[in-house]
Amino acid sequence: MQARTLKCRDLRPGDIMLKVSDSSFNMSGLTSRAIEFGQSLVGGRNPGVVHAGIMFDSTFMIEAQGGGITAHDLRVQNKPYGYYVYRCSDSNIAAGAGTCAKMMFDIHKTHGTMRYNLGGAIGSLFGAGSGRSASPGDMDDLLDRVLSGRNNAFFCSQFVVYVYQFVAEQNGKNGNSVFSMSDAKANPSILATSLVSRPMFKEVGAMFPNER
Repeated sequence: MQARTLKCRDLRPGDIMLKVSDSSFNMSGLTSRAIEFGQSLVGGRNPGVVHAGIMFDSTFMIEAQGGGITAHDLRVQNKPYGYYVYRCSDSNIAAGAGTCAKMMFDIHKTHGTMRYNLGGAIGSLFGAGSGRSASPGDMDDLLDRVLSGRNNAFFCSQFVVYVYQFVAEQNGKNGNSVFSMSDAKANPSILATSLVSRPMFKEVGAMFPNER
C-alpha cells in the first residue's frame, strides 16, 4: 500500500520525521550517502533513513545537526527533503515531546550548550539499539548541566529518542516503554526499525521533496 502523501497541514507537534537519503551532489546529499553507507555496512535494516527530527508545530522541525539543536522550516530550509512521518498514540506524550524539543532548542540558542555529537553518531553504528533508557536522575542531571552552561552533545536520532524518553518519565511512564534502548545507541536506521515495531507509534504517511 502506498504511503499517504502528507502536507504541512497534516503534521502535529511531536511527530517524528525520518529523513530519506537524497541523491543530490551538495553537502547534504554527500552526507546522506555517507550515513547510508555506514548503516548498510553494519547491517542496518533501514539504512536509507539518514536523519531524524521532531515537529514543534506543523511547519518547524527541531533537529540536532551541525549547528547543534536547530529549528528549520519544512517549507524553506528543509523543503528539498523527503520524510516518513510517525506519530505517538499518546497525545500527552506527543505534545510534550514537541514542547520539550522546542525548549531544548531555546536553551541551545541562549547558552550554546547542545552541540552536534559527531563522535556519538559514528559510535552509534556499533552496538546499535542496545542498552536502556537513562534513569530519571540522569535526565534531570543533563538538564541541570545545559542550564548551567555546561555542554551536552546530541546527534539527530539520539535527540529524538532522548526527548521521548524524558517526556515519558515526566508523564509517569518508564522511558524504556517508549524506546527500549540507550539514546546513545539510536542511529537513524535503528530508530526507523524501532518505530515500526513499537505499539505506541504508527506511520501516518510520507512527505515528498518540494511538496509542502
